[in-house]
Amino acid sequence: MLEFNRTYTGDNLPVLRSLRDAGVRFDLILTDPPYNLGKDFGNASDRLSLDEFVAVTRERVALMRDLLTERGSLVWFCIHRYLGYVQLLMYEAGLFYRRILIWHYANGFSRSQRAPATAYEPVLWFSRSDRTWVYNADDVRVPYKTQRVRHPVYYRTAAGERRAWRPNPGGALRSDVWSYPTLAGKRFAGERTGHPAQKPESLITDLIRAFCPKDEKGRYCGRILDPFHGSGTVGVCCERLNSQGHRIQWMGIELEPRWHAVAEARLAQVRRLAAGQAGSQGCETKPPRGAGTVP
Repeated sequence: MLEFNRTYTGDNLPVLRSLRDAGVRFDLILTDPPYNLGKDFGNASDRLSLDEFVAVTRERVALMRDLLTERGSLVWFCIHRYLGYVQLLMYEAGLFYRRILIWHYANGFSRSQRAPATAYEPVLWFSRSDRTWVYNADDVRVPYKTQRVRHPVYYRTAAGERRAWRPNPGGALRSDVWSYPTLAGKRFAGERTGHPAQKPESLITDLIRAFCPKDEKGRYCGRILDPFHGSGTVGVCCERLNSQGHRIQWMGIELEPRWHAVAEARLAQVRRLAAGQAGSQGCETKPPRGAGTVP
């Protein structure tokens, strides 16, 4: 029997079917599947023929659609080589296109001089409904780029009235280009796990902030699933947010036992740190409300 706030090892297809059949639903499926570029994850999941890739992606997208709540979103890291196939399969499944986000990084590097260096990865965002979805725009604002917009901007309406536009104290609305460095170099040595496709915690945390529902007190309280959990970054970011008082219920599934073990170790470290901080403040640590067995 599956529980929330845990990571599981094995093929995600039977798990996704079991969750669907049990009536479990998620507010956000945030995932980073293998790009089918031949990387070594410890198995053959990144070395499929095109027909195999399309077939298994079609089945997984359909299952994930069925696991979304009415306001739920599917946020899927992709690669430009296969972006068109995956996007078409999401349309085919009856999901609704919202946007392609661009994860831009300036510290990538290329071994080839036969094409431009890669400086981005696309992230598909589709929703279950064409009328309602979650996007917490104010939670992911960014600093204004110029001094000019830090002060009121005056303009006149069609009726000739003078009005002022005032900058938001939280910053500018975020665009669809999200800039975060990759985990290359000494700066990120403490975060890197060796997983060949690990994403930065800063990026994943902001994606959670953007797409996870909140309660009346402003706490993130949704259910999040990562069917390709890898080294556990989605779970780690959820646990860090929960240690700040949020109430996220999450679940991760990872095929390769090696990376499942890495995820478990990272999660244990985050929980120890959270427990130590709570203890030093004289607080009792409790699991997020509703954490436990999947109904």
